[in-house]
Amino acid sequence: MGGPVRIPSAARLRVAAICLTVFVGSSSMAHAQDVVVTTNGDRLVGEIQRVEKDVLTLSTDYSDSDFKLEWSKVASIQSTRQFLVETFDGRRLSGSLLLVPNGKAVALIAGTTVQLADVSAVQPFERTFWTRWDAALDFGYSMTRTNDARQLSLGTNLSYRDADYVDVLFANVFSSSQENAPETQRWDLANDFRRLLGDHWYANTTQDFLNSEEQGIDLRATIGGGGGRYLTRTSSQYLAVGAGIAWTNENYTDPGLPGKDSAEAYLGTEFMTEKLKVTDLITRFNYYPSLTISNRYRLVYRFDLDFNLPGDWYLRFGLFDNYDSQPAGEFSKNDYGWSNAFGFKF
Repeated sequence: MGGPVRIPSAARLRVAAICLTVFVGSSSMAHAQDVVVTTNGDRLVGEIQRVEKDVLTLSTDYSDSDFKLEWSKVASIQSTRQFLVETFDGRRLSGSLLLVPNGKAVALIAGTTVQLADVSAVQPFERTFWTRWDAALDFGYSMTRTNDARQLSLGTNLSYRDADYVDVLFANVFSSSQENAPETQRWDLANDFRRLLGDHWYANTTQDFLNSEEQGIDLRATIGGGGGRYLTRTSSQYLAVGAGIAWTNENYTDPGLPGKDSAEAYLGTEFMTEKLKVTDLITRFNYYPSLTISNRYRLVYRFDLDFNLPGDWYLRFGLFDNYDSQPAGEFSKNDYGWSNAFGFKF
């Protein structure tokens, strides 16, 4: 019986090299790469993070920072991963990004041929639940020495989006004080959850909570549900109208005033655009006619204009107005104000 077989050193090196090549090859196969070709012929390989605001973000192994390409400079895009693709005419497609033979600036998604110029947004499906959220937080403070007027505002909003659902939560706190005048405070918290039905319709539920010393409201809670339609819709701009039924319960800061319940209808509209390059705009308006209290109605309006700064920072100018045709006791019908704030989006 012979002894152990000895492999020459050169042969051992060749075997190790072959094993390493097989290992690296299999690892590359396990981690498939996306391919982006630019209009000047450059071929970039990496991982597509997103397409939004006419910019494609690509992560690569050979750069510490992500590549950002103007969408108009992309000639073709290819990936075996799953994506949610939105077009400017409101279509939502999901699937891999396949090349169309002899096609220029065209992709095949879920069996549908799409011109790249018609694509408004691309998001990878494999993102975890938490990474599907976008958030913003801002803070504002101002002081006028003449009359010792001070104003403080805090605001935040969270938004979640996937193929079938959109959920938006926003909150604001506002405090104002002035010499020889009572201090006023208000806060509001609202949530709008939407189940998308096709490209344009949706069903939704809403929850709104308000505290306003100006109107003597300790807590107003409004819970409702209904539906609506996007008249125009892309990831960077939309106009929506909706309607539904809500129930409102109110308790007041004056303990002598009894609480109030009211069934209401509501009509609303919302507009958002991020196409202004330097600024983002969102505005919401809701009309609540009471179904159980004669001649009572409420109006709620919000306007936010964000000036984008380098990175993810922004300056916000905001307006709000809350009108009640039949306020409690002798309190004001109108509660309105404005704020300037500095914030960060993440």
